[in-house]
Amino acid sequence: MSRKNRETDFAVTLENDYARWDKLFTKGGSDPSWSDGVNLNLVRSQIIYDKQKLAERESSLFGLPEIYYREIPPEVDNNYMARPDEIRENARKAMEIIDADENLKFVREQSASLSEQRIKQWCIPAIINYAENLRRAIAADDLIIMRRYEHLDSYLESFESAAIKIRNPESMRRINDNLTVCDPEDDEEICDEFDDECAETEQAEDEPEEDFQLRLF
Repeated sequence: MSRKNRETDFAVTLENDYARWDKLFTKGGSDPSWSDGVNLNLVRSQIIYDKQKLAERESSLFGLPEIYYREIPPEVDNNYMARPDEIRENARKAMEIIDADENLKFVREQSASLSEQRIKQWCIPAIINYAENLRRAIAADDLIIMRRYEHLDSYLESFESAAIKIRNPESMRRINDNLTVCDPEDDEEICDEFDDECAETEQAEDEPEEDFQLRLF
């Protein structure tokens, strides 16, 4: 493959960057730890970078593509979140579902009778805290955390998995343990002590979504 064929097509990446910015601004992202504003500004930086590289590499004989002349998106407040009212309403509905969940009620009732080893092995404090974490987020109007609960199935599956293990400890050999995870931001002190089987399966929280990190060529 020639060097030319290996080079990045900055016209294409620029098109993708603008499409990503538009979607993120109107619909929001799914980053579990960072706001849409942070990610929007990362995309904006990428757009500026791609414009510069495109201008450097594009032959003046053919001129620059139309996308090059599109206005650079504005810098937004880092706290910006798309569709905030929808997130709040979804969080309220999720809280109602979680509070009514029979598996979680059972786990709460039985947790006092479990051994310390079982509590640690099955991430019981973290699972119970999922509900309280959402409750705190609603009270604090923390849209980033509330948005996590729009994907409620994984939390409900964790409640179910824990309830099954408590009812029949032997069944844990037949359960997909990935249904039970600890969330570091939900339970930082708790999860620091948990075994690897309780490790977080979501994205690392020290950087925004990988998809929005600045690409360097």
